[in-house]
Amino acid sequence: MPSFKLISAATCPFVQRSAITLEHKQVPYDIEFIDLADKPQWFVELSPLGKVPVLVVRDGEREIVLFESAVINEYLDEITPGSLLPADPLLRARHRAMIEFASAMIADTWRMGTASTREAAHEHALALRHKLTRLESELVGPFFTGEELSLVDTATIPVLLRAVWTVELAPELAVFDGLDKIRAWHAAATELDAVERSAVPNLRELYRAYLGDRADSWVGSKLASA
Repeated sequence: MPSFKLISAATCPFVQRSAITLEHKQVPYDIEFIDLADKPQWFVELSPLGKVPVLVVRDGEREIVLFESAVINEYLDEITPGSLLPADPLLRARHRAMIEFASAMIADTWRMGTASTREAAHEHALALRHKLTRLESELVGPFFTGEELSLVDTATIPVLLRAVWTVELAPELAVFDGLDKIRAWHAAATELDAVERSAVPNLRELYRAYLGDRADSWVGSKLASA
């Protein structure tokens, strides 16, 4: 088995996707945190896109850098027992498409939390809710395909966490109203050891502080009265 080092930023949902996969697959790894607002030069040279996650893989004499969470997760899945993707090529392709769908939801959640006005926050909340409604129609429960975790789950759980933390500050956004299967998915995810170990201990507070530190965030401004 190669050795692995995950380059992370503490609140990044894309990094948490890969950390959940590493933890669920019980793959030993080291982790190093950086400040994306002040990227060290070694990271700029290491990461082609200047983004996290980056996985440094040392395999014998080779050292190869992987980037993009979906790519990292598929690689980890391929080299460990028990695939988190379906064997059927068509279903496997559908799962990959849903992983991209989850990436769009991450963008909606970030825009919802950082929007400068109530109206803009509600607009992005509506976009997120629309995607979650579509997702609920395919969700078996408690996880995407049933009792077992899949790469769709590891890709989606970080956005569910952050969306819930955002709506806790602004319940009027009503993202999860009527989406009982999505709520149950979130609840099941929070019980997983792999999810707990994938995050820094105070991730919820750090994420909320991130929103609160943004002077133009309507959701963040509600922290003072929370």
